[in-house]
Amino acid sequence: MTSWFPYRHQEQVRFAQSTAMAGQFKCAAAFITSMMALGLTVQMHAGFGWAALAWQLALGTLAGATFMSWRRLRTLALPQDALAQRMRNLTIGAGLCGACWALGLVGWMYRTQPQWTLMAAGLSLIYTLHAVATGRLFPMAVAAFAAPVLAGCALVCAWALQPREAGIAITLIILHSVAAWRLLRKNWLHFTDSVELDVERSRLDGMLHEQKDMAENAVQLKTRFLASASHDLRQPMHAISLYLDGLAEVELPEHARIAISDARVCAHDMNDMFRSLLDISRLDAHQAVPSLSTFSLGPLISRVEKEFLPLAASRSVRLKVRPCADHVYSDPVMVERIALNFVSNAVRHTPAGGRVLVACRARGRALRFAVYDTGKGIPEAQQQVIFEEFHRLDTSQPHDNSGGLGLGLAIVRRLSQALRLPVIVRSKSGRGSMFAVDLPLVHVARPGAAAPIGGSGLSGRLIVVVDDEPSILQAVSFVLRAAGCDVVTAGNGSEAMQRLSGSARVPDIIICDYELNDARNGAQVVQDLREEFNTEIPALLVTGNTAGGKAEGFARKLGIAVLHKPLEGAILRSSLENLLATEER
Repeated sequence: MTSWFPYRHQEQVRFAQSTAMAGQFKCAAAFITSMMALGLTVQMHAGFGWAALAWQLALGTLAGATFMSWRRLRTLALPQDALAQRMRNLTIGAGLCGACWALGLVGWMYRTQPQWTLMAAGLSLIYTLHAVATGRLFPMAVAAFAAPVLAGCALVCAWALQPREAGIAITLIILHSVAAWRLLRKNWLHFTDSVELDVERSRLDGMLHEQKDMAENAVQLKTRFLASASHDLRQPMHAISLYLDGLAEVELPEHARIAISDARVCAHDMNDMFRSLLDISRLDAHQAVPSLSTFSLGPLISRVEKEFLPLAASRSVRLKVRPCADHVYSDPVMVERIALNFVSNAVRHTPAGGRVLVACRARGRALRFAVYDTGKGIPEAQQQVIFEEFHRLDTSQPHDNSGGLGLGLAIVRRLSQALRLPVIVRSKSGRGSMFAVDLPLVHVARPGAAAPIGGSGLSGRLIVVVDDEPSILQAVSFVLRAAGCDVVTAGNGSEAMQRLSGSARVPDIIICDYELNDARNGAQVVQDLREEFNTEIPALLVTGNTAGGKAEGFARKLGIAVLHKPLEGAILRSSLENLLATEER
């Protein structure tokens, strides 16, 4: 029989049979009950006797046993080692049921009229078809039931009909048997084919998950590499930017000043491209999670202006920034990255003699931050394509001519999607462009005007700088001393404590690197210095790692700001002045 019902993947086939076993016993119990009801109808017409009673008792016993098996399997899972025994029991029970029904047919043909016996035989053929249809997972049990039933039907037809009609009836029963057998085998093959498909699908799913895990591991490896490279590469870039900004404040010959100005532009371009690559990597790795809060756009716009004024001047582009004191509810870091990319894109793609305007305007419940330029404009057909990665409108120009890698607007699109903010683009060829984002406006009572702090606001201030990179300590000291500050530098918290131990002055500001080659990080060093002087000293936390977010968490607890390397001198001075202005209010 196994050659007629072959299968592979024994574990999967057995599991499917185990799952369907309870339902099969329930169907068999109902099946036997209907056979008892039909037999009772015939017995009521032909009369009762000891044989009829024994027949009903036998079928009733089979129905009861089958029903109890269904009850047990319905509440208890079938162990794999008990499945073979259950299937044997099901096959034996099906064979007994078929034999009992065949004996009933033979017994009835001597006690009733031939037409009733032939009707019972016809119903028996229907029973075999029903068994074939419902028992496709258990072909042995179906065969054990159908064989005696079909033999009984053939015997009844031979007794109740004339030889010619009996031959025709037996031929039809044989054809019915062949058709039922083929249908049973076809159903079994369909079942085993479905098992094959499930196994193949599971195999492919496993391969897909394996490849997905490999891809995710590769992305994580790339992200960890970029995060590590970010911290290491930001250190010299940070120092270079600060040295160049400090040299710009020193009296030098004209040819030296021109060279330094060009070097500052190159450093700015390098920092911008490096920052874009890191931003797109973080967004690809889904590490940029918004941290929403209410903040003022004033300091943000001021930082943007101070960062891009030198670049605009070097390209002979007039950059005008209108002040804005309104408050919005969003992620300040992501909004600043959007603003920086808007302004960078405008300055780099505006020809010499052109203008760039940065302005804000309330529009109902939203505040529109917009950047206007008088550049070449963007054709309408490309106004959505420009938000794709590495897309540049004029590919005939070298990268260093237009600046950037074509990632700025792609970063804007992803950041705006993370913040659920609409980005607006309006442009016409030859008439410039407007890029804007609508931010949720928050109405906050404005404090009284404070006295502005000029460039001399840092003069005479005592500033403590803690960083484990000597080149960065020297570069920061160079910039701050050029602004008239008194500077104390240290490589770690213990050294800072030691150098301040003999000082009677309380530091005005602490600038501390977060990643120190020490047991304590920058946030803990700030906390130690505050406890040492028993004063909430204003502080800035500087980090070269933008992937972890740990520095931001510590900074929020201490109520201090975080700056990311590489940092230009103008941004550093602006942050210090804003911090002092906030403390003096």
